[in-house]
Parts: sequence; structure tokens; C-alpha cells
Amino acid sequence: METRPGGTRERILDAAGVIFARRGFKAATVRQIAEASGANIAAVSYYFRSKQGLYRAVLEDLLAGGFEKFPADMGIDASAGPEDRLRAFVRSFFYRLLSREGWGGYEGKARLIAKEFSDPSSAMGKAVEKHILPHKRMLVQIISDLLGPDAAQETVLRCAFSIIGQCLYYVLARPVIDRIAPEGAPAEDRIEALADHVIRFSLGGIARLKTSFQAASQQIVKERA
Repeated sequence: METRPGGTRERILDAAGVIFARRGFKAATVRQIAEASGANIAAVSYYFRSKQGLYRAVLEDLLAGGFEKFPADMGIDASAGPEDRLRAFVRSFFYRLLSREGWGGYEGKARLIAKEFSDPSSAMGKAVEKHILPHKRMLVQIISDLLGPDAAQETVLRCAFSIIGQCLYYVLARPVIDRIAPEGAPAEDRIEALADHVIRFSLGGIARLKTSFQAASQQIVKERA
């Protein structure tokens, strides 16, 4: 996210988000964050008590701000069909990950979020409960609606993980993509194209699975007849 107007606490959060994303929790120091924010170490201690407390606050601030700016339904009606709801979900995720108003891609705070998804720290516990689980349930419901009643819950979950994995790949693998296919590197001006590809690819796979489930069910009915 872009630096926000505000007081010392907000400046510290913004600076800490950038430094934690670039350096990681262990390598980042409170002194570096204080200097980058124009505050002093005592101010960091006053607002956050410790580096761990600051990291937890940064993670909460990033997730809360990202989901508020780009809600997973992107404002569509709750009665919309599952394809439209999936489209909104994927687009919102890409805007959170790659846009400057979101987490800014690999060179921004999205790298911190992506790392927490792949290797969660102790700070991720409350964030998962508050932010991630509700969105997991939303995506699972969308996929269940797309697959129909013949789909096993395990299959639904695998589809959900596959969709999330496609989106996160564009952040985690950005350095590799830049080297092997720079013309396809994720960037803010490509968000819609990337989201459209993931949506089409995912809907195609889900439709293929649904066809196979229906065929299997019909075969069982025939065998029992």
C-alpha cells in the first residue's frame, strides 16, 4: 500500500511493512524501521512494545487494509452465479497482490503476505482466523456450487488451493518469471489479463471435473439398474 497520511504509528507501520517485506523478520531491525519512518526507537516500543509486536501489527494492517480496499466479492450482488463470484474473488486477489493500492507485488508488501501463506510465522494465527478462514469458506462455497453435489469435499479443497496457488505464484516466482519470460511478468497493468487467464483456466478445469463426476454417477446408476 502507498504511504498513508497519519501520525507516527502509521508511519512506523508503513516503513515496517516495506522493510519486513524486503529483508524478512530476522534481518530487519527496529533501528532500520525507526530511521525509515522518521521516528525513534522509543516510539516503536511505545506503540508496539517489541519487534514481534510490530510484525503482528504490520500483518494485521496489511490484511485488513487489503481486504477493505479490494473485498473478495468486488461489490457484486450476493445472488450472482458462481462463475461471476469466482471472477470477483480472483480479480480482488490479484488487485490486492499486485496493485500499488494493494500490496504492490514482489517488490512491495505482497512478498511478505506470500511468505506468510507459504511459511506462516506465529503472527499468522490470529490473522488466519480473522481474515483467511472467511475467504477460504467463501471460495469453497463458490467451487462447491460450480462442481455440484457429486464432488467430494477433498476435491473442492484441492480446487481452492489450486486457484490460490496460481495467484500467489505470480508474486513468489516473479524473479524467475522475469528471467525466463519477461514479457509475461506480473505487473499492475496486466492484472486484468492475469486474472482473466486464471479464471478461464480454473473454470475449464472445474468443468472437466464436473463432467467426470457426472459420468461416474451415471455409470453407477446404470450398474445398479
